[in-house]
Amino acid sequence: MWRRMVRGLTLGILGFLLIPSAFAQNFIGSIERPREGETVFGMVLVQGFALDEGQISGIDLYVDGVFQHTLGNTTTPRLDLIEAYPNYHGIHTKLPGFHTGFLASRFPSGAHTIHLQVRMSDGRVLEIGPRVVEIDNTINQAPFGFIDIPDPTGVHDASGSYPVTGWATDTDGVKRIDVMIDGLNMQSAVYGDVRPDVHNAYPDLPAALFSGWIAHIDTTRLTNGIHHLAVRVTDNLGMSKVIGERTVQIFNSTHLLRPFGYLEEPLKDATLYGTNCGVAPSCQISPCAPVSFANHITPVRGWALDLGSREDLGRVAYAELMVDGVSWISTDHCRFNPTLGAFTNCYGLPRLDVARYYPTYNDSPRSGFFFTLDVGSLMALGVNPGHHVLKVRVGDQEQTFAELPNTSGINVFFTCVEDTFDFPSLGYIEYPTRLEYLKGTVTFSGWALDENAGVRTVEIWVDGVFMGPAAYGLARPDVQQFFPMILQSAQSGWRFTLDTTQLSDARHRLVVKVIDGGGRETIIGSMDFYVDNPN
Repeated sequence: MWRRMVRGLTLGILGFLLIPSAFAQNFIGSIERPREGETVFGMVLVQGFALDEGQISGIDLYVDGVFQHTLGNTTTPRLDLIEAYPNYHGIHTKLPGFHTGFLASRFPSGAHTIHLQVRMSDGRVLEIGPRVVEIDNTINQAPFGFIDIPDPTGVHDASGSYPVTGWATDTDGVKRIDVMIDGLNMQSAVYGDVRPDVHNAYPDLPAALFSGWIAHIDTTRLTNGIHHLAVRVTDNLGMSKVIGERTVQIFNSTHLLRPFGYLEEPLKDATLYGTNCGVAPSCQISPCAPVSFANHITPVRGWALDLGSREDLGRVAYAELMVDGVSWISTDHCRFNPTLGAFTNCYGLPRLDVARYYPTYNDSPRSGFFFTLDVGSLMALGVNPGHHVLKVRVGDQEQTFAELPNTSGINVFFTCVEDTFDFPSLGYIEYPTRLEYLKGTVTFSGWALDENAGVRTVEIWVDGVFMGPAAYGLARPDVQQFFPMILQSAQSGWRFTLDTTQLSDARHRLVVKVIDGGGRETIIGSMDFYVDNPN
């Protein structure tokens, strides 16, 4: 009896002494890349995992014992860890992977030490590493990136217009991105979309913020069946690398190849105003659209394309504006309006921006449509004020059609106002773009319009501080094309020059305010940007 009590007491003491080491075993972490002693250059990619039963509050990167940054991407799924540690508590709900990087050029060539500190919510600080690497700044790094769509799993079905998207970056800048099918260059991707997630992962590389790319592949140029897709990135020094490969299966037939496109205006849940709501439009030319150009006009615009099988070319035959499922205006009403100096209720208007994203598609340079929606005339013809569903139906020559933005349409709200109603000003900030890095002297630019009294002043504000009035009245024939019903649109451009050295090297917010001829103020937009001036 006594012997069993002593034995139990001894085991209890040993168990108590082993508690700290047991808790220490809860943490599992490793730097998987770079390998020990590896020669690195360009953007040094640091990848691995950190797993603990507690809550990880942050992971910090250190080089030679000096803090570099806190990792932005610390929640990457790792199925291999689930298989390796199937009995680990909560493993199926954890995302233990991390990846980041730092510029090798910030350090002299030679041996350097990398390690990470994992900060836990309970106050513990755990170490991963160290890992010794050899930096060689004389070596040019190949581009790196990823294909997001299609993803790496399985074989993906594709038909019609098929988007291929992802990101890519390089310390020397990206020159071009080519999408290849079966080893042949299919087309180049459009590069430079904002990718804050990539920038979070690689904060040491400013170019990572604008590393997104997209290519719309015309699958009708391929035979039905299995094809190999690869994406090759070339940097400004001529070095190239295939950043991903996928397998796709093409299924194309005439009934699957519907038109597609985008409805840009009006926006969902918009209030659309009408004037002269008791006066029905007069029809002088047949067919006649229910439009009186003396009324307030709401533009309905967007673009549409169509793809054909090998038996047909694929062309958009018509487009029609529908309210509550009823067609009110179609491209049969297409006319040149001498008062506006523009084609109205037409398809086939210039859209060079669409041609850039769809370079191999039929009619992409002239894929725009524009309808003049006169809410006042519709009300005079019996349409009630309030909620309505608006969409644009687009049909091709093979009698297939699609509805934009979708079959459900968008909710809009009709309301009648007096002819003297003061509509808010319109406008857009074109430069800077969202989260762009600026330095030195820059020129902000955009356009602004006011339907009633005209634009008196365009004011520039940064971080709530008035910076001054912008120069206004610059020629903008492109804006006139989109807003022909507003006579001032031809000279609606604004421009403002700013010395960014007056601002701190940090994130700032630009706000543009328009004051019309009657004194009404309208904020037409805001844009966040970074200032990064050399010391």
